[in-house]
Amino acid sequence: MVTSTDLTTKGETLRTFLRIDSARIVAAFVTVLLILRLALGSWSRGDVIIAIVTLLLVGVFEWVVHLFLLHAPEDSIRMTKLGTGTGHREHHLDPTHLGHLLLARNDAALFSVMFAAFSASWSIPLMWLTGSPILAPYVTAYLLASIGLLHYEWTHLLVHTKYRPKSRYYKRLARHHRLHHYRNEHYWLGVTSNLGDRILRTLPAEKSDVPLSDTARTL
Repeated sequence: MVTSTDLTTKGETLRTFLRIDSARIVAAFVTVLLILRLALGSWSRGDVIIAIVTLLLVGVFEWVVHLFLLHAPEDSIRMTKLGTGTGHREHHLDPTHLGHLLLARNDAALFSVMFAAFSASWSIPLMWLTGSPILAPYVTAYLLASIGLLHYEWTHLLVHTKYRPKSRYYKRLARHHRLHHYRNEHYWLGVTSNLGDRILRTLPAEKSDVPLSDTARTL
């Protein structure tokens, strides 16, 4: 069975990524939403506001989901009733297993649908408060959220391969994510952005600033 460490180049990683159900499902949502947004037209300042707020939200959203859902305690309702962290626990036990590294098919579809409600919950009130059009910017928000999920899945796969990114941005993401898995699971919770870690103080200046955790693999 292929594992993430069998992938040594960006090309191999991309071909593997495009064969995985979660990537195809999220990419399908992105494609449909992009076509819809282009068809709506009517670009406005609301789209600019949406883009800026989305960039600010990504890191904090990842941080919250990672800590409170994916790292939910075994005896919490989130685990016993919703099972939000089950696959993620398997991922920490075996970080290279592709079956636990990326979202399952049903989870990818569920997240993509849920993002419609999540995007509406903040974009529609914000557009109303700023006197901007509502429908088109809402679709922009949903589109950007879906692109963010696709980027999350791609980045998560990439940083678990043997390929070493060339850009400073992806080098930093890869280093931080490896430290999360092999140094201390309570830190470096962002995957595509470290803004949440910076704001919520889980981004140590040096890895030696936090102890080596005995539960990084077992949570």
